[in-house]
Amino acid sequence: MTDLSVFPVTKKWPARHPEWLQLYSLPTPNGVKVSIMLEESELPYEPHLVDFDRNDQGSPEFRSLNPYGKIPAIIDPAGPGAEPLPLFESGAILIYLAEKVGQFLPRAPAARYETLQCRRRGPDVRSGGFFPQIRWSRL
Repeated sequence: MTDLSVFPVTKKWPARHPEWLQLYSLPTPNGVKVSIMLEESELPYEPHLVDFDRNDQGSPEFRSLNPYGKIPAIIDPAGPGAEPLPLFESGAILIYLAEKVGQFLPRAPAARYETLQCRRRGPDVRSGGFFPQIRWSRL
């Protein structure tokens, strides 16, 4: 069994399945990107809700995983070299997962860079997912 106890974040969000990838997120545009990738790649994962209403992202446990206090973040207990890998930032996580499963990211350099270029398109803060309290009609 994988021991994730060295990661302080697991004190606040204990892993019921420590052999699975651990996802710390919230259903925002960036958070959902990683959830979709995990579903599509069929990797087993355990989601942990980082509740912004309770300021979970500012907790010492979460900031031990991502010092910027942003979601999503993961711990892959079966990272490179069979060592646990903590990772944050949705773009880095998406590239890591694509390389881990050997899908979704072409190996040919030109196609790879074109895919990475397109990866930057998608939902962002203007979509309303991150700032639902803003009255968009007033902007």
